[in-house]
Amino acid sequence: MSTGGYRLAINGAATAVLVRHLDPDLMAQVRAVSDGADQFAHFTVATDRLRPLVIDAQDAGEDRLLAQRRALRLLLMSGLESRMRWSSRVDRVEQLEGRAVVHLSTGERIVADLVVGAEGANSPTVRCVTTARLSDDLRLTGIAGSTPRTVGAPVPRFLRRGPALVFSADGTGMFLSLTSRGSGPVSPALAAAVGPPSLVWGLIAPAHRVDGAGEMTADLLVETAMRLTHRWHPWVQSQIARTNRDRVAAYGFRAAHPDSDLTPWDPRHVTALGDAIHAMPPTGGRAAATALLDAGELADQIGRHLNGDVPLDEALRRYHHNLREWAVPALKESLGPVSLIHLLGNPAASVVARPLLHVAGLIGAGLVGTRAR
Repeated sequence: MSTGGYRLAINGAATAVLVRHLDPDLMAQVRAVSDGADQFAHFTVATDRLRPLVIDAQDAGEDRLLAQRRALRLLLMSGLESRMRWSSRVDRVEQLEGRAVVHLSTGERIVADLVVGAEGANSPTVRCVTTARLSDDLRLTGIAGSTPRTVGAPVPRFLRRGPALVFSADGTGMFLSLTSRGSGPVSPALAAAVGPPSLVWGLIAPAHRVDGAGEMTADLLVETAMRLTHRWHPWVQSQIARTNRDRVAAYGFRAAHPDSDLTPWDPRHVTALGDAIHAMPPTGGRAAATALLDAGELADQIGRHLNGDVPLDEALRRYHHNLREWAVPALKESLGPVSLIHLLGNPAASVVARPLLHVAGLIGAGLVGTRAR
């Protein structure tokens, strides 16, 4: 089962990285399978009754994208298909004098000048070069799904202008985002990867309320999501009930600590990017953009090495130093909603937090209406 994940929010800085490093024709296809700034005019935080609490207007002039994950992956693999190895994993990585050696689960041995781990939190590549724990379990479980949109069906008005994060008073949250077919014509393969216009939703709950989610069938995951939202606005329940059962999955949340050393090893021939070194939950919508900024900086530093300006290990050390500039703020922003979810989920603390959420919801109701009454 796979949802294809949330859509990837690519901010202006990360879009600039793609523009700088991709062929113009390839970049045009990336834009064609993505929604642009007009579909991400603001980000809303709302109550479980779909009353907006906060409406964060986005910079109208920023060149940002909401990319379909699977379509973007296909495009970024363009020209590399023959070099991709599927159904294998990294068992072990060695940093030797002048090179690195990767041992795959298939028995294959690859010798390289540089190895970049990009396998997400708990990266097996990173575990081979440091014993430090780079991320912690946030004690939250996510259930994500995708519901096809019906022409003319009611949709909360704020969702038409961008994604939203919805909270209930018991500490359950949900990410909501409307997808389209993209902004331009694409090949049949890319169109299939983009999929039909849908509502992508992701429930976030304290892990103890969703015990065993990783072993549940799609039907049980939907049933669990319905149970956790049974007091929410009926529109939310209707969307969960209609979810495509082939696109439902559960997962746990992990995050690095913003004040920790994100790269605690000597990067002679091995480095990493994205969640492999600064795991962050999807609650901030920053992980994809941050990984792209990592990739852009790493490419720039490798370019300096190839030009003969610096040795490889020095180029990698500069990369490790510089990535904190964007990774730490992204981590802090992503962890903010997590703190609120844990606060609301704590019976004692929520005695104070819940009335504040209710009052904020009543005030927010006057800001943005909804067609889903």
